Amino acid sequence: MSEAGGGRSAFVVGAGILISRVVGLLRQTAFAYYFGAGPAADAYGAAFKIPNAVRNLLGEGTLSAAFVPIYSRLLSREDPRAARALSNAVLGLLLVATSILTLLGIVAAPILTSLLAAGFDEATRELTTRLTRVMFPMTGLMVLSGWCLGIQNSHRRFFWSYASAAIWSLAQIALLLIGGPRAPDTATLSYWLAWATLGGALLQIAAQAPEVVRLAGPLRPTLDRAAEGVMPMLRNVLPVVTALGVVQISSFVDLYIASFLPSGAVASLGYANTLALLPVSLFGVSVAAAALPDLSRDSGAMAMDALLEKVRSGWQRILFYIIPSAVAFIVLGDYCVGILYRAGRFGLDEQTSVHWVLAAYSIGLVSFGSVKLLGSAYYALQDYRTPLRASLTSIVVSVIVSVGVAVPLRSYSVAAAGIALGSAVGSYVNLVMLARGLHRRLGALYTASMWRGTLRIVLAALAAAVVGSVLRYAQVRWLPTAHPRLVGIPVLAGFGVTYLLVAWVMGSAEAARWLRRPVRTVGK
Repeated sequence: MSEAGGGRSAFVVGAGILISRVVGLLRQTAFAYYFGAGPAADAYGAAFKIPNAVRNLLGEGTLSAAFVPIYSRLLSREDPRAARALSNAVLGLLLVATSILTLLGIVAAPILTSLLAAGFDEATRELTTRLTRVMFPMTGLMVLSGWCLGIQNSHRRFFWSYASAAIWSLAQIALLLIGGPRAPDTATLSYWLAWATLGGALLQIAAQAPEVVRLAGPLRPTLDRAAEGVMPMLRNVLPVVTALGVVQISSFVDLYIASFLPSGAVASLGYANTLALLPVSLFGVSVAAAALPDLSRDSGAMAMDALLEKVRSGWQRILFYIIPSAVAFIVLGDYCVGILYRAGRFGLDEQTSVHWVLAAYSIGLVSFGSVKLLGSAYYALQDYRTPLRASLTSIVVSVIVSVGVAVPLRSYSVAAAGIALGSAVGSYVNLVMLARGLHRRLGALYTASMWRGTLRIVLAALAAAVVGSVLRYAQVRWLPTAHPRLVGIPVLAGFGVTYLLVAWVMGSAEAARWLRRPVRTVGK
């Protein structure tokens, strides 16, 4: 696939993710209005994290790494019968695995809550357990949604596979808008919301199913391990699940630490994480998801230099968007937080605390986004152990930094930022290890021209930060009490326009596409 084709596919993925993420942000806005950063918000965040770990273990990430490469190769061989047999066998195995895990999760909910959120008071722990039992069946539904997404992506149907996630958020928004004013307290509202979360997952699968049936044929789950590709996929699943399991252990450690921090720490991590992952999902995940099927088809048939070029072009595209996003979140992140969340129970104190966490996460945005692409290259090469080793090492570093920063600050409202900082530092360790491994196998990932391009991106982002800071000074001087939704949008717009203009002047082809101007030639 050409670079232009890869760009178009990434754009389609990005458009689908944008829709789902925008609706997801609206969901978080409504959540913040009714819950703020109190005990019920912490309970819901913890309860969601526990079953969501199973979803992450067996869902989109595992299937993208272990199932999509093999299924894509069967499609490229024009063998629809073998591809259909593999997809139905994987579906059957997933149904069995998720059913067992869901039942175990419901029964063990009190134990899981006591282990992972030991710092909560008794009332918050009881509410967390109750919510966990309601939401645990969602894990099976979302894993099946990940299977649907794998089928759709392998057939290069990118848009609806990601945009359909908006339905899950819409179900929760509807509940909050209808039930929020009527709920007697936030604990009751969180229980209602848990049921809406479960119902939204079912609606999402219902929305994906028609296209999946058209692409893969009738859904006839089997447990046929003799189907072509099943055993190689199962062998690939173990290291992938282990790597993702390490990541989930890290998230559980984060939850455990946060439960001992001031009330609202878990919620603050959730609010900030939603914002921080927006550019990673739009640009890091979209480029990686669009590239994986083609990398999988090409890795055995094309020379390694062709694979290397795809990784290089994808990485440059990711950095063009991720670097300015990180700078904006650090310098102007309070506006981003205020625009989305500042209303109802979410006030100025909550805005300040979440901005600290967002700024800490933003330090790692470059690595968060880049790891997605480099990991896809390893999966296309059927190498699952290197990402596992990188994840293990990065998690150890992340936990050490999180404990070293958050625990000494546990009496302060900004303590949760220490957990986010640990995630950022650990992610860079992951990135370095992955990049070194690919360098040995493919050659230099970063050329001199790419370094120059990255420097121009950084300079453009810093120039935009200066303009944004000037606009902030003017706002503080002339409109000191104005709501962020009134003054924040012009400030952020000034940042974005400045970045695009400066990047275009410096010769960025990506900026030229946005501005619909010819690419400028600059001295090398």
